[in-house]
Amino acid sequence: MKNYILQIFALLFFANLTFSQQYLPLQDNWEIPSNSWIKIAADDYTFSDFDEDGVIQIVGKENIIIDGDSVTVEGENYFGYMVYIENSNNIIIKNFDAVFNYYYATVVKNSHNIIINDNNFSYNQKDTTGWISIWTGVNQALGGGVLMHQSRVSELFSNLMTQQNDGIAMYECDSIHIHDNVLNWNTGFGVRMNFTDSCNIHHNDCSHVNRLTDPSDCAAILLIVSNENRVEHNDLTYSGDGIFLGQYNYSTIPNNNYFAYNDCSYSPHNAIEATFADGNVYKNNLCNYSHYGFWLGYSFNSIVDSNEIIGNQYSGIAIDRGFNNTFTNNTINENPNGFELWEGDGIPPYQNQFSHDYFIYDNIIEGNTVAISAKETEHLVVRNNQFICNRNGIYLEGLSTDDSITGNLFERSIFYHIENNSQYDIWAIDNNFMVNDEDIIACNIYDVNDNPAKGEVIWHPYIPGDEPVFQKTPPDDLSEPPAVWYAYPESCWWYGLHEPTIIEWDSTDKKVGYASVHISTPNGWDIAATYRPGGDSIASWSFTENDSINIWLKSENYSPYGFQFCHIILGNDCGAYYKYTTSASSILNPTIGSWKNYSIPIAGNSLWSRTSFGNISLDSISYFEFHADTWDVGFELWIDGLQFTPFVFTSIEKPAESSTFSLSQNYPNPFSQSTNIRFNIQEPCFVTLSIFDVQGNEIRKIINEECDSGSYEVEFDGSDLPAGVYFYKLITSKYSITKKFTLIK
Repeated sequence: MKNYILQIFALLFFANLTFSQQYLPLQDNWEIPSNSWIKIAADDYTFSDFDEDGVIQIVGKENIIIDGDSVTVEGENYFGYMVYIENSNNIIIKNFDAVFNYYYATVVKNSHNIIINDNNFSYNQKDTTGWISIWTGVNQALGGGVLMHQSRVSELFSNLMTQQNDGIAMYECDSIHIHDNVLNWNTGFGVRMNFTDSCNIHHNDCSHVNRLTDPSDCAAILLIVSNENRVEHNDLTYSGDGIFLGQYNYSTIPNNNYFAYNDCSYSPHNAIEATFADGNVYKNNLCNYSHYGFWLGYSFNSIVDSNEIIGNQYSGIAIDRGFNNTFTNNTINENPNGFELWEGDGIPPYQNQFSHDYFIYDNIIEGNTVAISAKETEHLVVRNNQFICNRNGIYLEGLSTDDSITGNLFERSIFYHIENNSQYDIWAIDNNFMVNDEDIIACNIYDVNDNPAKGEVIWHPYIPGDEPVFQKTPPDDLSEPPAVWYAYPESCWWYGLHEPTIIEWDSTDKKVGYASVHISTPNGWDIAATYRPGGDSIASWSFTENDSINIWLKSENYSPYGFQFCHIILGNDCGAYYKYTTSASSILNPTIGSWKNYSIPIAGNSLWSRTSFGNISLDSISYFEFHADTWDVGFELWIDGLQFTPFVFTSIEKPAESSTFSLSQNYPNPFSQSTNIRFNIQEPCFVTLSIFDVQGNEIRKIINEECDSGSYEVEFDGSDLPAGVYFYKLITSKYSITKKFTLIK
C-alpha cells in the first residue's frame, strides 16, 4: 500500500508540474527553491562540505526533482553531505552516477514524501575495525549512503550503496519503503533502523556486511526498538548478523515485526538474532551455516515457522530465558544442537524472567548432535515432530517440570530418544519409536530406571512400530553404499567460518570399492562420523569372534599442529560403548596427504587403549563412530575399507611352537584392485605364498624363496583378474595356512 501511495504521488507530481526542467551545472551551497525540476549538467564535480550543510541544500521546500544522470560528485575526507534535505516534502533525488567521499551522500531530516532512486551512493565514510555500538544516536551515525531522521512516507529503490559503513540508516522514522537496492559489502549495516516503525524492506541485496575485527556488532539489517516492520525476500548472506533485532530496556513495547523469505545464511555470527524482543514472526527464512541459526535470548511470544536451519556451528535455535515461543514446520538439520533452551545467570533488570513455555510442533529435526537440549526450562511441549537419526534426541536437565512429549516419531537415535537428567517426571506418551520391541525402546530412554536420582519418563502407551529388522552381521565394508553416515559436530566458538561440516561419498579419492566416506569441517571440534545401516534395519552385531577393526584413512589438515586427538567408539542401543583412544600424532598425522591402513584390536592394546562406559559387551554392538579433532582449525578425512576381521582358526601340519607364526586376513577385503597380505615366521625357512581360484588352480606365486624370521607385508595386484572369491596360501617347511578373500569390480 505504501508503494502505491508513493507511486501515485510521483505520477501526480509529474503530471501537474507547471514549471519546466532546468539544465544547470552543480554549484556549491546550492539552495534549491520549491517547485524546481533540475537536470544537473553532466560532468565530474568535486566539492567539499566541511560545514556539513550540504552541497545541494533543500530546507523548508517542496515539489523538487534533482536529476543527476551522468553526474559524479566527489567530496573530501568523508566530511559533510552532497544533498541535505530538512523540513521538506515531495522531493525526488535520482540517477546520480556516483557520489562518494562524503560522510553521507544524502541526509534527510524531518521530511516526508521523499523518493531516492537509481543513484550510486557508494564509497563514503568507511571504518573496518573497532566496535560498533548499536545504541548510538543520530549524531553518532556511522556514515554511508543515506541517513534519514524523523522522516516518513518515503521510498528508496534501485540504488547502489556499497563499500561504506551504512547503506541506509534511519532514526525515528516510519513508513519508509526500501526495495531493490544493492547495499552489500558495507562494514556497519546494510539497513540500520533505530526507533523506526512500519517500514517495508524487501528484495534488497544486503550481503557481505561485515568488519575485519568482530562480526557480532554489524548486521545486514539492524532493528533497534523498531516495530511493525516487514522484512521480506532480502539477500542477507555472509553478514555479521543477517538480521539483528534488539529491545533492551524497551521490551514492554511489542515489536510485531514480520520477517519472511530472507536468506540469512553463512553469517559468521548469527543468521537471525533477536534479544528482549516481543511478538515477532519469522517465516520461510534460510538460516543455514552460520554460528547460530536463531539467537533469541530473552525473547518471547515469537513464532518461528517453516524456516530452514541447517549446518550451523553451534545451535540451530538458541534461547536464554525466553518464554511463550512457538516453533512449527521448520527443518532443523545437522547442528550441534537443534534447539538449545536454558536459563542463564540473568541480565539486569531481567533476572526474574524465566525460561518456560516452549511449543515445538511439526518440525523435521534430523542429524543433530542433540535434537533438543532444555535446561532449567519449564513447560516444554514437544508434539508431532520427526526426530530422525540424531545422536541424542531430547535432553532435559534441571528444573524440567510440566513437560510433555507426545505424538512424535523417533527414528534411530545413537544414544537416547529421551534423556531425563532432571529429578522430575516427563510425560511422553503416544510416541512412535519405529519399533515394537519394548526392550529396545526402554534402552533408548534414560530415566529413573537407569539412575534412581532421576525422574521417570512415562512413555506408555506408545504407537507400535514395525518389528525391527536387525543387521546381524556387519557388511564386508562399512564405507560403501547403501550405508548411511552422519557427521555430528560438537560446539565451536570460532567466528568467521562460512563452510558447513559435511559428510558425503567420494567415488574419486578412495582406496577400495565404489567410494570412500569423506568428512569436511571448517572447525574440527570433535567431529563424530557415525555409521548406520542403509534402509530401516538396526545394527546388532556380535564381535565375540572378531579380533580387529581394519580401516583405511587419509586426511588433509589445516592446523600447524596437526590433529589433536582421535578415538573410535563401538556402542550399543542403551547408551553404553567402548572407546578406543590413541595418539592422533601417531595415527592421523601420518595420513595427511596419503592413505594409511590400520588394524585396531577389538580387545585394545598399548596403542589403542580401550575403555568401557556403561553396561557394554561385544555381543550387542549397534554402531561404529570415528572421532577426530583439530581444535577449531578444520580438516578433511577420508575413511575406506572399514571392516571387522574374524579370529582365524587354521589347520597346520605341526603344532605351532611360537605364536609369532601367523597369516593375517588380507586388508582391505573385499578389494577392487590390490590388497595387502601380512604374515610372520618364527625362523628362517623357505616360504611360498600363492593365489588360487575356487577350483584350486594356482594362478600366481607371490613369494617363492628363502626368508629370514620376522614380519612381512606384500601387496597383491588383482586388477587383471575377474571378480570373485580367491584363496591365498602360505607354505613353509612346518606350516600350511589358507585364507579366503574377495575381489570386486
